[in-house]
Amino acid sequence: MECPMKQDMPSNTPDRTDAGRPVPHLVSRRSVLAALAGGAALLPLSALTGCAPDLLGGSGSAGTSAGGGLATIEDSVSEPRRVSIAMVGDVLVHEGVWMSGERADGTRNYDHIFAPARELIEDADIAIVNQETVLGGDALGLSGYPAFNSPQEMGDAEAAAGFDVACSATNHALDKGFAGIEATRAFWRENHPEVVSAGIAETAEAAAEIPLITRDDITVAILNYTESTNGIPIPAASPWCVNMLEREAIAADVTAGREQGADIVVVCPHWGVEYQLEPTDGQREWAAYFAELGVDAVIGTHPHVLEPVELVARPDGGQMPVFWSLGNFISWQARKDTMVGGFAKVTFEMAGDAPRLAGVALTPVVSHLSLDTQMASYPIASYTEELAGANGIRRSGGCGDFTLAWCHDLCAQVLGEGYDRERGVFELTL
Repeated sequence: MECPMKQDMPSNTPDRTDAGRPVPHLVSRRSVLAALAGGAALLPLSALTGCAPDLLGGSGSAGTSAGGGLATIEDSVSEPRRVSIAMVGDVLVHEGVWMSGERADGTRNYDHIFAPARELIEDADIAIVNQETVLGGDALGLSGYPAFNSPQEMGDAEAAAGFDVACSATNHALDKGFAGIEATRAFWRENHPEVVSAGIAETAEAAAEIPLITRDDITVAILNYTESTNGIPIPAASPWCVNMLEREAIAADVTAGREQGADIVVVCPHWGVEYQLEPTDGQREWAAYFAELGVDAVIGTHPHVLEPVELVARPDGGQMPVFWSLGNFISWQARKDTMVGGFAKVTFEMAGDAPRLAGVALTPVVSHLSLDTQMASYPIASYTEELAGANGIRRSGGCGDFTLAWCHDLCAQVLGEGYDRERGVFELTL
Protein backbone atom coordinates (compact mmCIF):
# COMPACT_ATOMS: atom_id res chain seq x y z
CA MET A 1 0.00 0.00 0.00
CA GLU A 2 2.56 2.47 -0.97
CA CYS A 3 2.16 5.40 -3.33
CA PRO A 4 3.99 5.38 -6.69
CA MET A 5 6.21 8.25 -5.54
CA LYS A 6 9.49 7.18 -3.97
CA GLN A 7 9.68 8.05 -0.27
CA ASP A 8 12.73 9.14 1.61
CA MET A 9 14.05 6.61 4.08
CA PRO A 10 15.43 7.39 7.52
CA SER A 11 19.12 8.18 7.45
CA ASN A 12 20.08 4.98 9.26
CA THR A 13 18.74 2.84 6.39
CA PRO A 14 21.70 1.55 4.36
CA ASP A 15 21.96 2.49 0.71
CA ARG A 16 21.08 -0.68 -1.17
CA THR A 17 19.42 -1.32 -4.54
CA ASP A 18 16.02 -2.93 -4.15
CA ALA A 19 16.36 -5.56 -6.45
CA GLY A 20 -19.17 -23.26 -7.03
CA ARG A 21 -16.62 -23.02 -4.12
CA PRO A 22 -15.43 -25.99 -2.11
CA VAL A 23 -14.93 -25.05 1.52
CA PRO A 24 -11.79 -25.88 3.51
CA HIS A 25 -12.74 -25.85 7.20
CA LEU A 26 -9.37 -25.32 8.83
CA VAL A 27 -8.58 -26.34 12.37
CA SER A 28 -5.99 -24.51 14.43
CA ARG A 29 -4.87 -24.57 18.03
CA ARG A 30 -7.69 -22.12 18.90
CA SER A 31 -10.42 -24.39 17.55
CA VAL A 32 -8.97 -27.42 19.33
CA LEU A 33 -8.86 -25.56 22.64
CA ALA A 34 -12.36 -24.22 22.08
CA ALA A 35 -13.64 -27.73 21.36
CA LEU A 36 -12.01 -29.10 24.48
CA ALA A 37 -13.38 -26.27 26.60
CA GLY A 38 -16.86 -26.65 25.13
CA GLY A 39 -16.83 -30.42 25.54
CA ALA A 40 -15.59 -30.24 29.12
CA ALA A 41 -18.64 -28.26 30.12
CA LEU A 42 -20.88 -31.10 28.97
CA LEU A 43 -19.01 -34.11 30.39
CA PRO A 44 -19.55 -35.57 33.86
CA LEU A 45 -16.66 -35.35 36.27
CA SER A 46 -16.05 -39.07 36.02
CA ALA A 47 -15.43 -38.78 32.28
CA LEU A 48 -12.88 -36.02 32.84
CA THR A 49 -10.97 -37.72 35.66
CA GLY A 50 -11.39 -41.36 34.71
CA CYS A 51 -12.72 -41.98 38.24
CA ALA A 52 -16.07 -43.37 39.26
CA PRO A 53 -18.06 -41.23 41.73
CA ASP A 54 -17.48 -43.69 44.61
CA LEU A 55 -13.72 -43.35 44.23
CA LEU A 56 -13.95 -39.60 44.64
CA GLY A 57 -15.63 -39.87 48.01
CA GLY A 58 -14.47 -43.27 49.17
CA SER A 59 -17.96 -44.80 49.00
CA GLY A 60 -20.81 -45.33 46.67
CA SER A 61 -22.67 -42.45 48.24
CA ALA A 62 -20.06 -39.85 47.38
CA GLY A 63 -21.37 -37.02 45.27
CA THR A 64 -24.99 -37.73 46.07
CA SER A 65 -27.57 -35.30 47.35
CA ALA A 66 -29.42 -35.62 50.65
CA GLY A 67 -32.20 -37.31 48.76
CA GLY A 68 -29.90 -40.03 47.51
CA GLY A 69 -29.72 -38.88 43.89
CA LEU A 70 -26.58 -37.84 42.02
CA ALA A 71 -25.64 -34.22 42.58
CA THR A 72 -26.47 -32.00 39.62
CA ILE A 73 -26.10 -28.37 38.67
CA GLU A 74 -29.68 -27.26 38.34
CA ASP A 75 -31.01 -24.45 36.23
CA SER A 76 -27.56 -23.78 34.81
CA VAL A 77 -27.52 -21.30 31.94
CA SER A 78 -24.90 -21.92 29.29
CA GLU A 79 -22.85 -18.99 28.08
CA PRO A 80 -23.81 -17.74 24.61
CA ARG A 81 -21.50 -18.80 21.83
CA ARG A 82 -19.10 -15.98 21.02
CA VAL A 83 -16.34 -15.34 18.52
CA SER A 84 -13.80 -12.52 18.46
CA ILE A 85 -12.16 -11.50 15.19
CA ALA A 86 -9.04 -9.33 15.24
CA MET A 87 -6.89 -7.81 12.53
CA VAL A 88 -3.70 -5.80 12.22
CA GLY A 89 -2.82 -3.48 9.37
CA ASP A 90 -0.06 -3.51 6.81
CA VAL A 91 3.07 -5.57 7.21
CA LEU A 92 4.95 -3.51 4.64
CA VAL A 93 8.40 -5.06 4.39
CA HIS A 94 10.83 -2.33 3.43
CA GLU A 95 14.51 -3.20 3.43
CA GLY A 96 14.95 -1.78 6.92
CA VAL A 97 12.24 -4.11 8.20
CA TRP A 98 13.77 -7.27 6.78
CA MET A 99 17.28 -6.24 7.84
CA SER A 100 16.12 -6.19 11.48
CA GLY A 101 15.94 -9.97 11.50
CA GLU A 102 19.14 -10.83 9.65
CA ARG A 103 21.60 -12.84 11.70
CA ALA A 104 25.35 -13.25 11.43
CA ASP A 105 25.00 -16.88 10.32
CA GLY A 106 22.86 -15.86 7.34
CA THR A 107 19.51 -16.93 8.79
CA ARG A 108 16.55 -14.63 9.48
CA ASN A 109 13.94 -14.43 12.20
CA TYR A 110 11.19 -11.84 12.73
CA ASP A 111 9.50 -13.00 15.91
CA HIS A 112 10.62 -9.77 17.58
CA ILE A 113 8.33 -7.68 15.38
CA PHE A 114 5.20 -9.33 16.78
CA ALA A 115 6.35 -10.06 20.34
CA PRO A 116 4.93 -6.93 22.08
CA ALA A 117 1.47 -7.51 20.54
CA ARG A 118 1.45 -11.28 20.86
CA GLU A 119 -0.90 -11.35 23.83
CA LEU A 120 -3.49 -9.36 21.86
CA ILE A 121 -3.09 -11.65 18.86
CA GLU A 122 -3.46 -14.84 20.87
CA ASP A 123 -6.47 -13.48 22.76
CA ALA A 124 -8.54 -13.36 19.56
CA ASP A 125 -10.40 -16.42 18.32
CA ILE A 126 -9.51 -15.48 14.74
CA ALA A 127 -6.51 -13.24 14.06
CA ILE A 128 -5.87 -11.69 10.64
CA VAL A 129 -2.73 -9.99 9.32
CA ASN A 130 -2.58 -7.84 6.20
CA GLN A 131 0.60 -9.19 4.59
CA GLU A 132 1.04 -6.26 2.25
CA THR A 133 3.95 -7.65 0.24
CA VAL A 134 4.44 -11.02 -1.45
CA LEU A 135 6.49 -13.67 0.31
CA GLY A 136 8.58 -14.78 -2.67
CA GLY A 137 11.71 -15.25 -0.60
CA ASP A 138 15.28 -15.48 -1.85
CA ALA A 139 14.29 -17.38 -4.99
CA LEU A 140 12.69 -14.25 -6.43
CA GLY A 141 15.27 -11.84 -5.01
CA LEU A 142 14.43 -9.75 -1.97
CA SER A 143 13.42 -6.19 -2.83
CA GLY A 144 11.85 -3.15 -1.26
CA TYR A 145 10.05 -0.14 -2.69
CA PRO A 146 8.61 0.15 -5.29
CA ALA A 147 8.30 -3.54 -6.29
CA PHE A 148 8.43 -5.51 -3.05
CA ASN A 149 9.42 -9.10 -2.44
CA SER A 150 9.80 -10.19 1.17
CA PRO A 151 11.58 -12.91 3.15
CA GLN A 152 9.42 -15.93 3.76
CA GLU A 153 10.65 -15.92 7.34
CA MET A 154 8.22 -13.03 7.89
CA GLY A 155 5.41 -15.51 7.31
CA ASP A 156 7.02 -17.93 9.76
CA ALA A 157 6.92 -15.20 12.41
CA GLU A 158 3.29 -14.38 11.64
CA ALA A 159 2.30 -18.03 12.06
CA ALA A 160 4.30 -18.28 15.30
CA ALA A 161 2.60 -15.14 16.63
CA GLY A 162 -0.80 -16.78 16.22
CA PHE A 163 -2.28 -15.32 13.05
CA ASP A 164 -4.90 -17.52 11.40
CA VAL A 165 -5.43 -15.59 8.17
CA ALA A 166 -2.99 -13.69 5.92
CA CYS A 167 -4.66 -11.24 3.53
CA SER A 168 -2.71 -10.66 0.33
CA ALA A 169 -5.10 -8.84 -2.02
CA THR A 170 -3.17 -5.56 -1.99
CA ASN A 171 -1.84 -3.08 -4.50
CA HIS A 172 1.53 -4.87 -4.24
CA ALA A 173 0.13 -8.35 -4.98
CA LEU A 174 1.60 -8.37 -8.50
CA ASP A 175 4.91 -6.68 -7.73
CA LYS A 176 6.68 -9.88 -8.81
CA GLY A 177 4.04 -10.91 -11.30
CA PHE A 178 2.17 -14.18 -11.12
CA ALA A 179 5.35 -15.86 -9.85
CA GLY A 180 5.09 -13.85 -6.62
CA ILE A 181 1.55 -15.07 -6.05
CA GLU A 182 2.52 -18.67 -6.76
CA ALA A 183 5.45 -18.45 -4.35
CA THR A 184 3.36 -16.86 -1.60
CA ARG A 185 0.60 -19.43 -1.85
CA ALA A 186 3.12 -22.30 -1.99
CA PHE A 187 4.85 -20.96 1.12
CA TRP A 188 1.66 -20.97 3.19
CA ARG A 189 0.46 -24.30 1.83
CA GLU A 190 3.75 -26.13 2.38
CA ASN A 191 4.94 -24.52 5.61
CA HIS A 192 1.85 -23.34 7.49
CA PRO A 193 -1.26 -25.05 6.13
CA GLU A 194 -3.10 -23.96 9.29
CA VAL A 195 -2.93 -20.34 8.07
CA VAL A 196 -5.54 -19.29 5.52
CA SER A 197 -4.09 -17.38 2.58
CA ALA A 198 -6.84 -15.01 1.40
CA GLY A 199 -7.21 -12.66 -1.55
CA ILE A 200 -4.87 -14.32 -4.05
CA ALA A 201 -4.85 -17.67 -5.84
CA GLU A 202 -2.48 -19.76 -7.93
CA THR A 203 -5.19 -21.84 -9.61
CA ALA A 204 -8.78 -21.33 -10.68
CA GLU A 205 -9.78 -24.00 -8.16
CA ALA A 206 -8.08 -22.12 -5.32
CA ALA A 207 -9.74 -18.91 -6.46
CA ALA A 208 -13.11 -20.63 -6.18
CA GLU A 209 -12.68 -21.34 -2.47
CA ILE A 210 -14.34 -19.18 0.17
CA PRO A 211 -12.05 -18.88 3.22
CA LEU A 212 -14.08 -20.18 6.16
CA ILE A 213 -12.95 -20.65 9.75
CA THR A 214 -15.10 -22.16 12.52
CA ARG A 215 -14.78 -21.34 16.22
CA ASP A 216 -17.22 -22.52 18.91
CA ASP A 217 -19.54 -23.78 16.18
CA ILE A 218 -19.61 -20.28 14.61
CA THR A 219 -18.39 -20.12 11.01
CA VAL A 220 -16.75 -16.94 9.70
CA ALA A 221 -16.01 -16.08 6.07
CA ILE A 222 -13.01 -13.77 5.50
CA LEU A 223 -13.25 -12.02 2.11
CA ASN A 224 -10.29 -9.93 0.91
CA TYR A 225 -10.20 -7.56 -2.10
CA THR A 226 -8.00 -4.79 -3.45
CA GLU A 227 -8.92 -1.60 -5.27
CA SER A 228 -5.79 -1.62 -7.47
CA THR A 229 -2.55 -3.39 -8.34
CA ASN A 230 -0.55 -0.19 -8.93
CA GLY A 231 -1.29 -0.26 -12.64
CA ILE A 232 0.17 -3.74 -13.13
CA PRO A 233 -2.29 -5.60 -15.34
CA ILE A 234 -3.89 -8.81 -14.14
CA PRO A 235 -2.35 -11.68 -16.15
CA ALA A 236 -4.66 -12.65 -18.99
CA ALA A 237 -3.98 -16.34 -18.39
CA SER A 238 -4.96 -16.09 -14.71
CA PRO A 239 -7.62 -13.38 -14.31
CA TRP A 240 -8.64 -14.91 -10.95
CA CYS A 241 -5.20 -14.57 -9.28
CA VAL A 242 -6.03 -11.38 -7.31
CA ASN A 243 -9.43 -10.56 -5.81
CA MET A 244 -10.41 -7.12 -7.06
CA LEU A 245 -13.10 -4.84 -5.65
CA GLU A 246 -15.81 -5.72 -8.15
CA ARG A 247 -19.48 -5.64 -7.21
CA GLU A 248 -20.69 -8.80 -8.91
CA ALA A 249 -17.78 -10.88 -7.64
CA ILE A 250 -18.24 -9.66 -4.06
CA ALA A 251 -21.99 -10.29 -4.14
CA ALA A 252 -21.35 -13.81 -5.43
CA ASP A 253 -18.78 -14.46 -2.71
CA VAL A 254 -21.07 -13.24 0.08
CA THR A 255 -23.88 -15.44 -1.23
CA ALA A 256 -21.58 -18.44 -1.59
CA GLY A 257 -20.22 -17.92 1.91
CA ARG A 258 -23.72 -17.88 3.39
CA GLU A 259 -24.73 -20.95 1.39
CA GLN A 260 -21.67 -22.80 2.65
CA GLY A 261 -22.51 -22.13 6.26
CA ALA A 262 -21.00 -18.75 7.13
CA ASP A 263 -22.76 -17.25 10.15
CA ILE A 264 -20.60 -14.13 9.88
CA VAL A 265 -19.09 -12.46 6.81
CA VAL A 266 -16.12 -10.13 7.24
CA VAL A 267 -14.84 -8.11 4.28
CA CYS A 268 -11.24 -6.87 4.32
CA PRO A 269 -10.92 -4.27 1.52
CA HIS A 270 -7.64 -2.71 0.45
CA TRP A 271 -8.98 0.72 -0.47
CA GLY A 272 -8.88 4.48 0.03
CA VAL A 273 -6.23 7.17 -0.37
CA GLU A 274 -2.78 6.96 1.17
CA TYR A 275 -1.97 9.20 4.14
CA GLN A 276 -5.53 10.49 4.40
CA LEU A 277 -6.97 10.37 7.92
CA GLU A 278 -10.61 10.26 6.78
CA PRO A 279 -12.42 7.79 4.51
CA THR A 280 -13.11 8.89 0.95
CA ASP A 281 -16.51 9.08 -0.70
CA GLY A 282 -15.50 5.95 -2.60
CA GLN A 283 -14.88 4.03 0.62
CA ARG A 284 -18.27 5.11 1.93
CA GLU A 285 -19.96 3.98 -1.28
CA TRP A 286 -18.32 0.58 -0.98
CA ALA A 287 -19.34 0.31 2.68
CA ALA A 288 -22.95 1.10 1.77
CA TYR A 289 -22.82 -1.69 -0.81
CA PHE A 290 -21.39 -4.15 1.73
CA ALA A 291 -24.20 -3.19 4.09
CA GLU A 292 -26.77 -3.93 1.37
CA LEU A 293 -25.23 -7.38 0.99
CA GLY A 294 -25.64 -8.02 4.72
CA VAL A 295 -21.91 -8.07 5.52
CA ASP A 296 -21.29 -8.24 9.28
CA ALA A 297 -18.02 -6.28 9.57
CA VAL A 298 -15.56 -4.40 7.38
CA ILE A 299 -11.86 -4.02 8.24
CA GLY A 300 -9.95 -1.82 5.81
CA THR A 301 -6.30 -1.29 4.93
CA HIS A 302 -4.09 0.60 2.45
CA PRO A 303 -3.88 4.29 3.48
CA HIS A 304 -0.88 3.54 5.79
CA VAL A 305 -2.47 5.75 8.45
CA LEU A 306 -5.24 5.28 10.97
CA GLU A 307 -8.78 6.26 10.01
CA PRO A 308 -11.95 6.34 12.18
CA VAL A 309 -14.15 3.44 13.26
CA GLU A 310 -17.88 3.79 12.64
CA LEU A 311 -21.14 1.86 12.59
CA VAL A 312 -23.00 1.73 9.28
CA ALA A 313 -26.69 0.86 9.31
CA ARG A 314 -27.75 -2.12 7.23
CA PRO A 315 -31.11 -2.25 5.44
CA ASP A 316 -32.08 -5.25 7.58
CA GLY A 317 -31.79 -3.14 10.73
CA GLY A 318 -28.41 -4.45 11.79
CA GLN A 319 -25.28 -2.39 12.36
CA MET A 320 -22.05 -3.07 10.48
CA PRO A 321 -18.81 -1.90 12.13
CA VAL A 322 -16.35 -0.36 9.68
CA PHE A 323 -12.69 0.11 10.48
CA TRP A 324 -11.91 2.45 7.59
CA SER A 325 -8.14 1.95 7.80
CA LEU A 326 -5.87 0.19 10.28
CA GLY A 327 -2.77 1.93 8.97
CA ASN A 328 0.58 0.13 9.23
CA PHE A 329 1.43 -2.59 11.66
CA ILE A 330 5.10 -2.37 10.69
CA SER A 331 6.94 -0.55 7.90
CA TRP A 332 9.87 1.79 7.31
CA GLN A 333 8.05 4.80 5.94
CA ALA A 334 9.48 8.23 6.66
CA ARG A 335 6.36 9.84 8.14
CA LYS A 336 5.26 10.19 11.75
CA ASP A 337 1.62 9.38 10.99
CA THR A 338 2.56 6.01 9.46
CA MET A 339 4.03 4.96 12.81
CA VAL A 340 0.56 4.71 14.40
CA GLY A 341 -1.71 1.87 13.33
CA GLY A 342 -4.58 -0.09 14.78
CA PHE A 343 -5.37 -3.54 16.15
CA ALA A 344 -9.04 -4.07 15.36
CA LYS A 345 -11.26 -6.40 17.37
CA VAL A 346 -14.92 -7.15 16.79
CA THR A 347 -16.89 -9.65 18.85
CA PHE A 348 -20.12 -11.42 17.97
CA GLU A 349 -22.36 -13.69 19.96
CA MET A 350 -25.03 -15.95 18.53
CA ALA A 351 -28.64 -15.13 19.34
CA GLY A 352 -30.29 -18.24 18.02
CA ASP A 353 -29.06 -18.61 14.47
CA ALA A 354 -28.24 -14.92 14.02
CA PRO A 355 -25.05 -13.14 15.09
CA ARG A 356 -25.34 -10.19 17.44
CA LEU A 357 -22.67 -7.50 17.59
CA ALA A 358 -21.23 -7.65 21.10
CA GLY A 359 -18.13 -5.45 20.97
CA VAL A 360 -16.08 -3.17 18.71
CA ALA A 361 -12.66 -1.99 19.82
CA LEU A 362 -9.40 -0.71 18.40
CA THR A 363 -6.06 -0.75 20.18
CA PRO A 364 -3.56 1.69 18.63
CA VAL A 365 -0.12 0.22 17.93
CA VAL A 366 3.14 2.11 17.44
CA SER A 367 5.88 1.02 15.03
CA HIS A 368 9.31 1.19 16.63
CA LEU A 369 11.99 1.54 13.94
CA SER A 370 15.37 -0.06 14.52
CA LEU A 371 17.78 -2.06 12.38
CA ASP A 372 17.95 -4.83 14.98
CA THR A 373 15.60 -6.89 17.08
CA GLN A 374 14.24 -3.76 18.78
CA MET A 375 12.16 -3.33 15.62
CA ALA A 376 8.59 -4.07 16.69
CA SER A 377 5.00 -2.93 16.87
CA TYR A 378 3.85 -2.05 20.39
CA PRO A 379 0.34 -1.61 21.80
CA ILE A 380 0.34 2.08 22.65
CA ALA A 381 -0.30 1.39 26.34
CA SER A 382 3.02 -0.46 26.59
CA TYR A 383 5.02 2.06 24.56
CA THR A 384 7.05 4.68 26.43
CA GLU A 385 8.52 8.11 25.90
CA GLU A 386 11.95 6.52 26.27
CA LEU A 387 11.24 4.17 23.38
CA ALA A 388 9.81 7.03 21.33
CA GLY A 389 13.03 8.98 21.87
CA ALA A 390 15.00 6.07 20.39
CA ASN A 391 12.62 5.42 17.47
CA GLY A 392 14.43 5.54 14.14
CA ILE A 393 11.67 7.72 12.70
CA ARG A 394 13.14 10.67 14.60
CA ARG A 395 16.10 10.67 12.22
CA SER A 396 13.82 11.35 9.25
CA GLY A 397 13.29 14.89 8.05
CA GLY A 398 10.56 16.69 9.96
CA CYS A 399 10.07 13.79 12.41
CA GLY A 400 12.41 14.85 15.20
CA ASP A 401 9.48 15.77 17.42
CA PHE A 402 8.01 12.25 17.41
CA THR A 403 6.85 11.37 20.94
CA LEU A 404 4.41 9.07 22.66
CA ALA A 405 2.28 12.10 23.51
CA TRP A 406 2.16 12.97 19.80
CA CYS A 407 0.91 9.42 19.08
CA HIS A 408 -1.86 9.77 21.67
CA ASP A 409 -2.85 13.15 20.22
CA LEU A 410 -3.14 11.62 16.73
CA CYS A 411 -5.31 8.79 18.05
CA ALA A 412 -7.59 11.24 19.84
CA GLN A 413 -7.85 13.33 16.68
CA VAL A 414 -8.73 10.39 14.43
CA LEU A 415 -10.79 8.20 16.77
CA GLY A 416 -12.65 10.89 18.69
CA GLU A 417 -14.25 10.80 22.12
CA GLY A 418 -14.24 7.02 22.39
CA TYR A 419 -10.46 6.97 22.70
CA ASP A 420 -9.23 6.33 26.24
CA ARG A 421 -5.67 7.66 26.61
CA GLU A 422 -5.13 5.97 29.96
CA ARG A 423 -5.99 2.50 28.70
CA GLY A 424 -4.81 3.06 25.14
CA VAL A 425 -8.03 1.70 23.67
CA PHE A 426 -10.93 2.97 21.54
CA GLU A 427 -14.34 1.37 22.03
CA LEU A 428 -17.57 1.98 20.16
CA THR A 429 -20.80 2.35 22.12
CA LEU A 430 -23.28 -0.17 20.74
